[in-house]
Amino acid sequence: MKAGRTMLRLAVRLAHGSHPQQRLRLVLLAVVAVITTVTALFTAGVLHALSGESHRFQDRVVTLAQDDERVTVRVDERTDTWDQRQYPVVWLDPANQDDPAAMPPGMEAWPEPGGWVVSPGLAALAQDHPDLAARFPGADVLTDEGVLHPGELLAYRHMPDNGVMGVAAVDATGFGGPGRGRAIGDDTELDLPAMTLALAGFVALPLVLLAAAGTAVSAPLRAQRLALLHAIGVPAKQRRRLVVQEAATVFLPGIALGTLVWTLCAPWIHTIPVVERPVADDALTLPVWATAAVAVCLAVLFAALSTVTEHRRRDTRHRATPRPRAGRPRLPALRTAPALAAVALLVAAMFRDGDSAAMTTLAGVVLLAVGTPLALPVIARAAGNRMAGRASAPEHVLAGRRLQYDPRSAVRPLYGIAALLVITPVVAAWIAAARDLDPPAPPDAAVEAVWLRGALDHMDTEILLRDLPDAVVAPLAPGRHDPSQPPALHIGLTCADAGRLLKITACDDQAAPTPEATQRLSTVLNTSMDIKLISPDLGRLTAEDQVAVLAPRDARLETTIRAAALAHPAALNVLSAADLELQESELVSWIFGGIAVLGSLAFLVLATGMIDRTAAGRRESRLLGALGLTLRRIRGISTQEFLLGYATVVGTGMAAGIIASTAWSNLDPAISYPVGPLVLTLAVATALAGFGILGVRIMTKDTGPNP
Repeated sequence: MKAGRTMLRLAVRLAHGSHPQQRLRLVLLAVVAVITTVTALFTAGVLHALSGESHRFQDRVVTLAQDDERVTVRVDERTDTWDQRQYPVVWLDPANQDDPAAMPPGMEAWPEPGGWVVSPGLAALAQDHPDLAARFPGADVLTDEGVLHPGELLAYRHMPDNGVMGVAAVDATGFGGPGRGRAIGDDTELDLPAMTLALAGFVALPLVLLAAAGTAVSAPLRAQRLALLHAIGVPAKQRRRLVVQEAATVFLPGIALGTLVWTLCAPWIHTIPVVERPVADDALTLPVWATAAVAVCLAVLFAALSTVTEHRRRDTRHRATPRPRAGRPRLPALRTAPALAAVALLVAAMFRDGDSAAMTTLAGVVLLAVGTPLALPVIARAAGNRMAGRASAPEHVLAGRRLQYDPRSAVRPLYGIAALLVITPVVAAWIAAARDLDPPAPPDAAVEAVWLRGALDHMDTEILLRDLPDAVVAPLAPGRHDPSQPPALHIGLTCADAGRLLKITACDDQAAPTPEATQRLSTVLNTSMDIKLISPDLGRLTAEDQVAVLAPRDARLETTIRAAALAHPAALNVLSAADLELQESELVSWIFGGIAVLGSLAFLVLATGMIDRTAAGRRESRLLGALGLTLRRIRGISTQEFLLGYATVVGTGMAAGIIASTAWSNLDPAISYPVGPLVLTLAVATALAGFGILGVRIMTKDTGPNP
């Protein structure tokens, strides 16, 4: 017990010692602990929020009724669009309004037949836009249990009296029960395994690198202390305990402060930064057990990283010297195993297809980003050996020897850059593919169209077009396929209506559409088929047909027809030209958010390492000055050492990035090889080298007095 207390007091005294390098370690390690804790808790909070959304999403899945099961509600999911955001509009016809199983989550009571219950996000949006509010008059609002997040758009309608659903309507026993079901809404953002794997690459990896950079601050001073303790006979177990206790004296208060900061701030965060995605109230607040688990994991991480130096096998030549010092650390080739395993995964992905290939490639990219920094010291030492053995200039030889002796200190500040070089080209290729959308065709200047689907056999065109007197409903049907003729689209539209809308002579003497009319109608209806005009017959429409509403171009056409369709007693879907355009994936903003976090943490890793390196470099410069080297020679040695280590990091990172990009591009022909991003990344890395050289010159501008 006495020995333990003595070691604890010694650890506290060492942690708060007056040595300048120890003071620097105290500040940097504490700041790193706070930042790491806040970032880790934020990431865990995001996963916690997405997990809650996934549960709420499953709770509202429509449970389909089997042949022998009692039907409690009939469901027909439609869609509506506002500002290019498409959202579900669900019609509900309960068998018994008093049966709670017929009511979806978040609905507290049934509205009157034909009434609406909308999500809080849709209700808030309707308050600011009267045109949207007109679609859902007198709507009730769902509780938070019925929506994924406050910004989600969703509407339920109690089927009106004498209302009719479409052919896609299903019989259900309720919501969220076991068995086969039909989802309401989109769960693209709720793929928790893929999201967790992505966060491991974007957040977990740089957090480990940042923690490693923090615990490695003032490593030479700590190595000298450990060598001295070893020389006087302190057992290895006690030395490791002292190392952990000394670091814990600093990082445990940092973890506690970071936990307190996040606990106080989390309830006030209602939008995920950068992604700009709303979350439910307190969704980012973790349970007490989860917060404690994250804090414990971080403490174990910092403790493990702080003992890495002591666990390294060292040369025994200096153990009995009068002034004990840490020998040259050995670097096992096993450090390259994760990178080699990542390459094996990427190669294996080439022989798979579908989701299996995508997940294997993603896992390989993440593992490569993790494994590349681990392999860097081994590669840097090999580069130092080569330079020291082949160079003739003294500066080059000494720079190679310094890198050969301690490659970790040279490349540790650049770990984040290596990870960025691996991930950035892959992300750039994915985003370029996601944004490679064909531009829409130029609209016709005189006429526009929207499409109607659903219960068209019960559609009342007079009600639908009450506020659109110049509009025409035109049934659409593919013509009978003749192999000798190109496919044609039959439009139920008279020549007179076509001419009035297009403001041209639409038909020739044989009542066939003119080439100009055909071309313009093809543009309006977004079709490449030949156009044939036939006599309209609205009385023969079925629920499987489709009609187009053609009207003179008017900014209010879509809003008016959508409001009329939603108020119609028959369930109808309205599609506009904007709905037919491919939209950017919602995951793009998440990728940008991950890159922002990764870049920020990589910068912090670089800053922490460079500050520590600068402090150590001043001492090394003074030692070289004591040997009689001029300032010019010292700068030359430091510059060569930096450039050699930096070139090793950039070269290795670029090679790994090329491998990862090649594997990612092979997944889909639509993903082009990111030559441009690779060249840009290399240019940025080259520019950073210039800043690094400037930092070296600043670091060695004053060697100070000789020791």
